[in-house]
Amino acid sequence: MAALTTAKVMKRIIILAFLLASTWAYAQELDKYWVQFRDKSAPSPYTMDNPSAYLSPKALERRQRQRIQIDSLDLPICPQYIAALQEAGIRVQNRSKWLNGVTVFMPQGSDPSILDEFDFVLSYEWVEQLDSARPDIPTGVPTWGNIERQNYMPYSRNYYNYAYTQIKQLNGIKLHKAGYEGQGITIGVCDGGFPGIDTVGKYEHLRAEGRLLATRDFVWDGDNVFNVHDHGTVVLSTMAAYDPGLYVGTAPKASYILCRTENTTVESLLEEYNWIAAAEYLDSMGADIITTSLGYFYFDDANHNHTLEDLDGNTTPMAKAANIAASRGMVVINAAGNDGQADPQHLGTPADAPWVLTVGACTKEDDWAPFSSHGPTYDLRIKPDVVALGSAVKCVNSEGFITTTNGTSLATPILAGMVACLWQRLPHLTATQICDSLRAWGDMANAPSIYTGYGIPDFGRALLDDTPANNVLSPTLQQLVIYPNPAMAGSNIQLQSPMPITQLHVCDLMGRMMTMINLNEPTDNVALPSLPAGIYYLRAIGQNGTLTTRLVVTQ
Repeated sequence: MAALTTAKVMKRIIILAFLLASTWAYAQELDKYWVQFRDKSAPSPYTMDNPSAYLSPKALERRQRQRIQIDSLDLPICPQYIAALQEAGIRVQNRSKWLNGVTVFMPQGSDPSILDEFDFVLSYEWVEQLDSARPDIPTGVPTWGNIERQNYMPYSRNYYNYAYTQIKQLNGIKLHKAGYEGQGITIGVCDGGFPGIDTVGKYEHLRAEGRLLATRDFVWDGDNVFNVHDHGTVVLSTMAAYDPGLYVGTAPKASYILCRTENTTVESLLEEYNWIAAAEYLDSMGADIITTSLGYFYFDDANHNHTLEDLDGNTTPMAKAANIAASRGMVVINAAGNDGQADPQHLGTPADAPWVLTVGACTKEDDWAPFSSHGPTYDLRIKPDVVALGSAVKCVNSEGFITTTNGTSLATPILAGMVACLWQRLPHLTATQICDSLRAWGDMANAPSIYTGYGIPDFGRALLDDTPANNVLSPTLQQLVIYPNPAMAGSNIQLQSPMPITQLHVCDLMGRMMTMINLNEPTDNVALPSLPAGIYYLRAIGQNGTLTTRLVVTQ
């Protein structure tokens, strides 16, 4: 790699650093940029041989359990690049090792062309104008009156009280009764703020038992997420609130990591990059599930608006990162959006991503809620994948009172909490198998639609002996493993298979075969054809059956 700066460039950088230092203290309006790096080739202390330097033991255990290899996407950004930007007086905020870039602050009106002088910078894009003062947004979610705590027997209707309908609809009470309430599962929640979670009594069990593992603010930096906006509070309540006789969430005994990624004062492309940084943080912390009740399509700056063509599952920054997050072995769950009546009707990304479990909303009568966004995606895939109650949902506001609201924002965490209970029950399943099981257990599994996907999943089936999860997806069925994955088009990949393979089919996400590779003799080294970059199914055919796995192809 060439030297980072020439003498001339260094002079410009010193001047810029002086200007930034002299204006930073009183600059009230800041421009924020996404800076894309060229590579990860600079000298770095991080290697794939020592992943414990950047992944927690729980994150490594999750990969090992699902036979997921450490690859170059896991490597942090080269510290040398970050140091060079900081030495120039450029304030680096969030970082993405998956997309290999950072977001940076610069005083409004400063010349971003200084970034051209760094040979490790591939490109940069303005993503937001930001007031440097943290806003104080009133929450103001109305309370729901006539709250009465009921006498109850454990797991009875009165035990759940106001939360009964939404968990009963998913047949989740059966899992709770059997002792599966999310113990040992970590759920990462990305939203706009969580006021009240640090004080309200319905979350005392989380605080007292150390199950509120961490908090992180990716909008304003720091660890305080207990202010600003309580959308995240009502979202979290549907999973974590615990007040028997009044309200019990779907995963009251899970552990939680709370991340603020949504700036509730603006709608900008920057928020997608905030989420990406949070997803990488949650991965490194060992989260099993990421649930997000956010989605993006239109922005305050219309130049950043997505188009229907962008909703192909692998174009928007957030969809790309969500697919990568799922490939790390996490179940990534996202709200479909509330634009079912919009013109044009559209999902909010990353709900379009193929490896995201997209959740739509239904009514208590099991019908599609008309506000719930639906597919198909631009490449004609069914979305949402499943639905949960999103109409007249009971939740808990920042003051601890019961309120009623609508939205896929509520359907998503209701279902995510039950996924935690399911994975506790069936810990041998991979993230992909968990999602496949939910589709198979939906009440529309035999006739999925673009409105409700595969329907309302029956979580009670996880307790049966004849479920797909306990048989077809049992741990005795060994998996096809490929390395590297992602792989470059035209490169060689290594196969690890429990059976001899005679033929490989590379299929698109609709299941259509793109190419076929005949193997005349057993081999574990296969040359990939020149495919467009994207996500594919790799189907291995052998005498003993068929094995399928995901393949990510890069250029």
